[in-house]
Amino acid sequence: MSVGSAAELKELEGPAAAGLPRGSEFLASLAASLLDHSAFPLVYVGADGRCHHVASGFASLLDTTPEALVGRRLSEVDHPAARSVAAALAGVAATGAAAPVDCIATRGDGRRLMLTGCVIPHQGPDGEVPGFLGVLHDIADEERIADFVMRRDPFVATLLDAAVDGIVITDRRGVIRSINRACCQQFGYDEAELLGQNVTALMPPPFSRDHDRFIQTYLQTDRAKIIGIGRESLGRRKDGTVFPIHLSVGQARLGEEITFVAMIRDISDRLAAEQRASYLARHDALTGVLTRTAFLDECEAVLARGSVDGGGDATPCFALYSLDVDQFSDINEAFGFHVGDAALKALVSRVIEVLPKETYICRIAADEFAALSRVEDLDQARTLADVLHDRLTASIYADRHWVRLRVSIGAAVFDPSVQRMEELNAKAKLALQSVQHNGGNAVCFYTPEMAAAATRRMLLTMHLAHAIERNELHLVYQPIVEAKSGEVTSTEALLRWTHHTLGAISPGEFIPVAEESGLIVPITDWVLATVVRQMAEWDGRGVLPKRVFLNISGQQFLRGNLTHRLVELLEDQPHLRGHLGLEITEQAAVRDLKVAVRTLSDLADIGVQVAIDDFGSGYSSLSYVQQLPVAKLKIDRAFIVDVPENSRNAALVRAAVGMAHGLGLVTVAEGVETVEQQEFLASTGCDQLQGYLFGRPMMPDALAEMVREQRAAKAVR
Repeated sequence: MSVGSAAELKELEGPAAAGLPRGSEFLASLAASLLDHSAFPLVYVGADGRCHHVASGFASLLDTTPEALVGRRLSEVDHPAARSVAAALAGVAATGAAAPVDCIATRGDGRRLMLTGCVIPHQGPDGEVPGFLGVLHDIADEERIADFVMRRDPFVATLLDAAVDGIVITDRRGVIRSINRACCQQFGYDEAELLGQNVTALMPPPFSRDHDRFIQTYLQTDRAKIIGIGRESLGRRKDGTVFPIHLSVGQARLGEEITFVAMIRDISDRLAAEQRASYLARHDALTGVLTRTAFLDECEAVLARGSVDGGGDATPCFALYSLDVDQFSDINEAFGFHVGDAALKALVSRVIEVLPKETYICRIAADEFAALSRVEDLDQARTLADVLHDRLTASIYADRHWVRLRVSIGAAVFDPSVQRMEELNAKAKLALQSVQHNGGNAVCFYTPEMAAAATRRMLLTMHLAHAIERNELHLVYQPIVEAKSGEVTSTEALLRWTHHTLGAISPGEFIPVAEESGLIVPITDWVLATVVRQMAEWDGRGVLPKRVFLNISGQQFLRGNLTHRLVELLEDQPHLRGHLGLEITEQAAVRDLKVAVRTLSDLADIGVQVAIDDFGSGYSSLSYVQQLPVAKLKIDRAFIVDVPENSRNAALVRAAVGMAHGLGLVTVAEGVETVEQQEFLASTGCDQLQGYLFGRPMMPDALAEMVREQRAAKAVR
C-alpha cells in the first residue's frame, strides 16, 4: 500500500482535486482513514519493531484486541500470523523492499485460515523509514470462494470449456450457476438459455419430476443416491430428444452454501457399439442367423416352454434339421469367396422361405447350418425336409454366377426321450453323417441304429490308429488276367485288417473310417512300403508279375509328395518302378485336375503306371479322363454283375471299351465271376479281367505259386 509520490501529491493539489485537503494534512487523514476503518487486517510497526497501530481485523485474526498488541513486538506474540509478519519485517528492514507474507493458522473457533499479504516500508518525506505497514488477506473466505465459483472466473471458464464431458454447477436449489461449452453442445442450448434455469430442464420425465424431492431428502437426511456414484441415466436435449448419459455428481460445502457439480458424458456411441458387439456375439456376421451358442440357448428355452413363442399345445413336436453343403470349397476355389458368401446368403434366404415362421436358424461352421422348426408330426417334418432339399439344390444366382449346391440334410424329431437340445442336435448330426457316408446330397432322418453305427465308427477309429504298430494290417493280392488267354499279367494289392479282439473287419467298413479320420495317409504309406518289399522278394524268386497295382487314397494322391515318396522307397531298386502301378478313383482324379495332371505326369516320368478305378461310378465322363495321363480304365463291377443279360449294362460296357480304346487306354473289367461274363467281355474287346472266376484275393506266396505254375506251363508249350 503506497502513501503516495510527490507527483501524485501535486496532481491531487491541482484543479482536479479542488475542495480536498492540501499537502501532508490530506495524506495524514487518508492514512488515518485507512488504518482505522479498513476491513482488511492491517498493522503498522515502527522502526523500533513495536506495533504503533493495529486494525481490528488484524487483532481478530490473532484472537486478541488492538489494545493488547499496541506497544508489543510481533515476534513476542505466539501466533503463526504474528511470527510470519515479524519475519517479513526483518527482511524488509534488511533489504528496503516489500516482502510477501503467507501462512496457515487456526482461529480459536477452530476455523482454518489461509493468509496471504505483504509488508511494505513507510518512506518518510526525507527518505527515512519511520515504520512498516503489514497487510493480510484470508483467501479461504467461504462466501468469497462460493461467489468466485458461481461467477466463473475467466481462468476457470477456460478449464471447464476445455473438458470434453459436460459440466454443470448448481446451487442447493438446483439452479444452474455455471455450465461449460461441452454441456451446451450435448443438450443443444446456448449458455444464456440455461444460466439461472433449474437443472431439470436437462432431464426427461420421470427424472425431472422427482429431482427436487431427491435434493430435499438429501439435504435433510444426508443420504445420497447419486452423490459420488457414477451411473447411467437419460438426458433431454432442447429439441426434446432423449439420449443416454453417464452421470456423476459431487458436492462442495462452503460454509452454509452447498454447490453441486455434475459431470455428464454422452454414451450414445458407446451403447450403440456395445449393442452391435452383443448382436455379433449372438449372430453370424455374414448371414445374420444365430451363432451356435445363441441357437442352443434359444432352443433350450423353446423346448423348456414346450412351444415356440408361447404356443399352447400340450405335446408340441419339433424337428431339427442339420444342413451341410457338400464340397463347398469347390465353389470358393472356382468362383472366389465372394460368390461362396453370396451363395450362403441365398441358402439362408431359402431356408427361411421354406421352413415355418417359428423357426430358429444358426450357422454352425463355414458351410454348416441348423434349423429348429415346430411341426405337426413326423410326416410334415419329412415333407418339409424334402421340399427344403429341392429348394436348396436348385440353381442359385450368386454375384453374377449360376451355381448349384450339393446339400446333405440330417434331421431328428423331438420326442419324450430327449431331455436337452444337445441330445436332439446329436441325433440330427448322426443322421447327417449317415447321409454323407452314403455319398451326400440327400435327406436322412435319425434312427436308433445310427447311434450304434456311430459308436462302432468311433471304436474303429480308436483301434485303427494303433493297427500298424500292432501288426494287425496285412495285404492280399488278387490276380488280373488277359481276357483272351487267362494268363496272369498283373495283380492288385488289397488291404486287410484283423483286430486282435474284434476279428476281421471289412475294408468297406474301415477304409471310410480311415479316410474320415485322416488315418488313411499313414496307412497308405505303410501299404506303399509293404508292396515295394513284396515286389523285391518276388523279383528275387523270379515270380514278379508285370504290374503290381495298389490303391491310393485321394488325400495321399493330392498331397503332392507321392512321386517323391516312391522315389525314396525304390531308390535301391529303381528297376521295380516299371512293375509298379497305382489305382485312383475317378472322384479323386478330377477333384483337382491341375494337381492330378501334374502328379500323374511325374509318376509317368519315373515309369509308374496309373489306372482309373471304378470308372463309371463317379462323374462318368471321358471328357475328364482324356485330360489325365493314365494308362488303364477299370470298369466298375456294378456294370459287370448282370451282363450279358442286362442289355443296358452290356451297351454301356461296349461303349466304355470302345471310347477307352479310342483314347489309347487299356480296359480292365472288375467283378468277373462267370464264364458267360468272361466270354462277353472278351467279345467286346476288353483287355483284362479281374474277379473270383480267376482267383480270390490271396496271400503273397499263393499268388507267387500261381505265377510260377503259369510260367512253367507256358515254357513247356
